Amino acid sequence: MAVSSVTGNSNAFNNQYATQGAAEANNSEMSMDDFWQLMAAQLQYQDMTNPMSNSEMMNQMTQMATMNAMTQVSNAIANFGIVTNNLSQVTLTSYSTGMIGREVTVATVDESGEVNGEKKGVVTGVDLTGGQYVYIDGEKYSLSQIMSVGDVPKNGETTPPETEKPETENPETEKTETDGEKC
Repeated sequence: MAVSSVTGNSNAFNNQYATQGAAEANNSEMSMDDFWQLMAAQLQYQDMTNPMSNSEMMNQMTQMATMNAMTQVSNAIANFGIVTNNLSQVTLTSYSTGMIGREVTVATVDESGEVNGEKKGVVTGVDLTGGQYVYIDGEKYSLSQIMSVGDVPKNGETTPPETEKPETENPETEKTETDGEKC
């Protein structure tokens, strides 16, 4: 007896298999909703002659709550890093814009990054794109090149602090009074 080929349902099976094969499994994340759905399915389909123990169920619930708390802590730490980075950028921006109009001394560097001198000038502008840079006499310098702000004496040079001397109203009067006492 001859057997004819079977083609009826094979196309439907192949189409369904192709759709299932294209689906991507994400086993790295499980939300609390996923957990509750699994717990409900486990309770619904459990063997009535051998039900799940209460301690086992509580253990699973505790593990899921712990994982949920750890995820929240991890997210909080990630957000803290973002906030810290933003605060750092605000601080650098505030500092660099505060340099405008101030006299600074910057280190001049060669192409290899070695310091080969210094330049003194007034900050005329600030570039906030990409990195933080200041402009002195039309030249661009990194904030890290700023060596001093204001008029700072060089090493070895010190200026003594000015001491105030009491001023007398009339120095000639003092001389005559002292001269009169000697006589």
